[in-house]
Amino acid sequence: MTTQKKVNSKTLLKHSFDIMMLLKSKAISVDEAKAQANLLKQSNNLMKYELDRAIAIQKYESIEIRDIEDES
Repeated sequence: MTTQKKVNSKTLLKHSFDIMMLLKSKAISVDEAKAQANLLKQSNNLMKYELDRAIAIQKYESIEIRDIEDES
């Protein structure tokens, strides 16, 4: 199952808050919250990669960065 959703820092922060509230109300376990935190960290790392990539492309006009993203 693949769904594509736009992700930004605001949606990641909201998701993080929602997870904290679920943990506080004991609706999810600590292990589930840790798994979600790891996914949030990976998402944040990808967003940082995209920003760094955009900066590099703008700063160095002749830089050749292999396009690893799937365009389909």
